[in-house]
Amino acid sequence: MRTGQWLTGRDRRRWFFDSGSLALDFGYTGDYGYGVAEWERLHAPADLSAWLTERFGPLAAPANEADLTEAFRLRAVIARMARALADGRPLATEDIDELNGLATPPPVVPHLAGGTTPPPRVAVTAALSTIARDAIATFATGSSRVRRCSAGDCALIFYDASRPNARRWCSMQRCGNRSKVRGYRSRHSQEEA
Repeated sequence: MRTGQWLTGRDRRRWFFDSGSLALDFGYTGDYGYGVAEWERLHAPADLSAWLTERFGPLAAPANEADLTEAFRLRAVIARMARALADGRPLATEDIDELNGLATPPPVVPHLAGGTTPPPRVAVTAALSTIARDAIATFATGSSRVRRCSAGDCALIFYDASRPNARRWCSMQRCGNRSKVRGYRSRHSQEEA
């Protein structure tokens, strides 16, 4: 399953952030617990339906208020756990229990394209369970793979899926490039001095 989504920075520029995890992507539909209301993307059940449809395809039925409440519970536990791991803190037992509970409904059924049967429509509960299961797989790797961007002015959390476990930036095109430009300017200003 593909990961990543378009975000809008403080400078109002849109940029693509690939968190490396479906669960972390889902966490970024909100403010990740920082209390920034304008980061909220799930204002109504229709917003949840749209986000899930982008990732899973057509839904069996649109999300309702109860689904949105459950999505907020899942998103909150993902944010708390991601922040704990990125900050080198242990995961809270109650968060582990809550995430395990949210993963218990049946997940999205995989479907191999190319046959004569169309893919089944996805239930919202199955999509949320699949996201919870991805969170379990992501957080099981611990803080060695779940980390914050190395840029001093960025706090985005990502999952490093690279083979050498060497990812440092939320995005090479954004924070990585800015860091390299700052380094280049610093080196050249020292040479000129």
